[in-house]
Amino acid sequence: MFVKPEQIVEAALVFGLDAIGISDHNSFEAVDEMRKVATKDGLKVFPITELTTRSGHFLAVFDLDSPVKRLNELLDEVGIPREHRGDAAAQVDGETEDVFKKVVDRGGLVIAAHIERWPSGFLETKESRASKMALHACPYLSALEITVPQDRQKWENGEMRGYPKKYACIQGSDAHSPNEVGRRPFYVDMETISLEALRTAFQNWTGNIAFPDEVDG
Repeated sequence: MFVKPEQIVEAALVFGLDAIGISDHNSFEAVDEMRKVATKDGLKVFPITELTTRSGHFLAVFDLDSPVKRLNELLDEVGIPREHRGDAAAQVDGETEDVFKKVVDRGGLVIAAHIERWPSGFLETKESRASKMALHACPYLSALEITVPQDRQKWENGEMRGYPKKYACIQGSDAHSPNEVGRRPFYVDMETISLEALRTAFQNWTGNIAFPDEVDG
């Protein structure tokens, strides 16, 4: 289904969102068009790509005004040919941790996408448990996108067996149509909407990141 940027922005505003992440698989193609439409209505847009690695799917998140030309340089660097951008089956080159470092070196942050979802969440891939544990401990990983909210406290407290590192947890809509926008939001307490503020919230999530059932109104 073809969706216009105006439809996405309208859905986000109806839901009351202040910011959204616009993401595609191994691509930043829609970022500039979304920015152009969203800016007129005051909606902030974080440019994101969902990278396919041997260890699963991971979100590379960049600051609001990051030039798409520079973002595409990351895709060049990790070996995604232009003809495969937008294709979830296209896998980046190299070790997953090295890919994380490339994202961080370019000023971005990395979130493990839908970690419990088969087959592309990192917990559900065919990689060994030891590899998954090492990836979870990686210093370049900033947060976990969970799909089982009941486990949030365990991840945040480092109580998952074999995964002792504590992480901020978020959830996401993974929207593929306007009516799915905002279906699983999370809230961040920050003075200004920016990647740096988001990074700070991920480092100090207690009291700064909330799910809908924790927010009044």
